[in-house]
Amino acid sequence: MSKDDSKLETVTFYPHGDEKNKDNSSNAVSVAATGKKLNYFKWVLSSWIHPGEEVEGAKWYGVVTIVAELLVFFGALYRFFHVLVKNSFFGANINNIFYVLNGGKSSIAELLVYLKLFIFSLIAAAIIIGGTYLVSRYLVSGKKENFWTYTNRITHYSGINVILTLVILVLGLLGIAGRAISLLTLFALAIFGIAVLVAVISRSNEEGLDRIYAGIVTALVMGLGFFIFYLLSSEIIMKVISFGVQVFMMMMGSGLQ
Repeated sequence: MSKDDSKLETVTFYPHGDEKNKDNSSNAVSVAATGKKLNYFKWVLSSWIHPGEEVEGAKWYGVVTIVAELLVFFGALYRFFHVLVKNSFFGANINNIFYVLNGGKSSIAELLVYLKLFIFSLIAAAIIIGGTYLVSRYLVSGKKENFWTYTNRITHYSGINVILTLVILVLGLLGIAGRAISLLTLFALAIFGIAVLVAVISRSNEEGLDRIYAGIVTALVMGLGFFIFYLLSSEIIMKVISFGVQVFMMMMGSGLQ
């Protein structure tokens, strides 16, 4: 008997004519059995070390992480702009400035401005994650993955955003490095977008959309989410830009004197 003949595979024949390799099926079972269900902090840590690894966790991990990131981010912005404006020659008028940004509707305008942006961000995130979940579930893979598992995958893929958000928090508390905060914010948005794209495309199969078309549809849904955020917050954004232009012109005028 040759060496090749000694390496036989056990094949099981089923009534419907299907053949399954016994060794391959046992390997599949062993892979499924290695799924790890970690507590929240270990789950977050694993998202930093191996973001692409699919790790089991409670269904609330992803949602809580996204909400916490947004809370910390807008808290950092609140502190940063508060320190920035307070230390400028507009410091005495900081309440009046945010009163205008809020539309002149409350004496706690500064807090309400950031609260509005936080809520608008949650709406945009819900549209992006919910919309791409429907794309993944019904157009791409057809797998019965529940919404919470899908959200966990996106959050795990973009786990480095937790670190970026904490860095932004430190810079915001210190009231320094506005450009760094802007760049880190754009980087975090890019990572989130990539995570959503990977979450959808990684589930594509022959029965659903081609990966290219799946990516295009996913990008359109993400664009819709960001556009909704712009529509909701456009009034605040335009007032911030107008205020920034006024500040710049006043600084230029004082520099010429």
